[in-house]
Amino acid sequence: MKLRSSKAAMYAGVGMVMSLMPVLPVVADAQTTYEQQESTVAESENLIQASYTANISDIVATGYEEDTQADVFAEQAVNVTAPFLNVYEKNSENSEIVGKLYENGIADTLEVGKEWTKIQSGNVIGFVTTQSLCFGEEAEQISVEIDGAFDTAYTVEEAEAKEEAERIAAEEAEAARIAAEEEAQRQAAAQASVTYMSGMSASNEELLILATVIDWEAGWESYEGKLAVANVVLNRVRSGAYGDSITSVVYARNQFSGVSDGAGNASSRFAARLAAGPRTEECMEAALEALAGVNNIGGYTSFRSLSVANYSAYSSYMIIGNHCFF
Repeated sequence: MKLRSSKAAMYAGVGMVMSLMPVLPVVADAQTTYEQQESTVAESENLIQASYTANISDIVATGYEEDTQADVFAEQAVNVTAPFLNVYEKNSENSEIVGKLYENGIADTLEVGKEWTKIQSGNVIGFVTTQSLCFGEEAEQISVEIDGAFDTAYTVEEAEAKEEAERIAAEEAEAARIAAEEEAQRQAAAQASVTYMSGMSASNEELLILATVIDWEAGWESYEGKLAVANVVLNRVRSGAYGDSITSVVYARNQFSGVSDGAGNASSRFAARLAAGPRTEECMEAALEALAGVNNIGGYTSFRSLSVANYSAYSSYMIIGNHCFF
């Protein structure tokens, strides 16, 4: 901090100036012109003296206030070590740690040495390394930067509780962030839902499920065979007998072999295929065209491989590639 004159120095300055000022004679009679001139000079000198004395008083008062403000950190120090500074029982790093003084934490200085400073802060009394602290004007500058929001030291137990609370808060904040992202993705997927010419609505996720089940059931069939499988799924959605969405229809129990886990979710094998995506572009094209209203099997809702088809049980059917649709 800047060194400022003390009250004593300033009062001494006043005394010095006062001693240098001329002493005017006392005149008993004030009738002559000379006497009037002397009186005028005296009045002028008195005004000067009064004005100077008042100014010196202002300076003394101001200087005292500034010194008072400057001396706020005269016996205090601020930690500038991140994230915290260990407080030791003795002036040695081999002694017991009795607390922590976090960055921008403030402490009263009990003893200031070249290497170690004894401090008292919060419920902690102990030693910290002097080079980790800032004093005086530097501490005052930090006070301005953080708006005086200093923290005090924590005992070991208090520090553990503080860090645990911060850890829990960080985990909760991260969980909230992930939940918000997932909700945003869900809303984005819902907004991406498209109503096709057939009147069937499908989100991007459902479009991928439809294309993947086409690949699963008819990946190496002709394009007509792929389109037929797509229409079987959509016909089932329309009927409502198997589910009211592409997802529920595809994952219905005992319907598309190996696709469902039996609980309305994808089996591990189908999930892997779903993650990899359809193996041919025709699967996606067939899904999009079926959703657009292109139907090559009418209202059929089932199909079997030709090797296991029971034609006599079907009132009507259609054969496309290696499948019988009925």
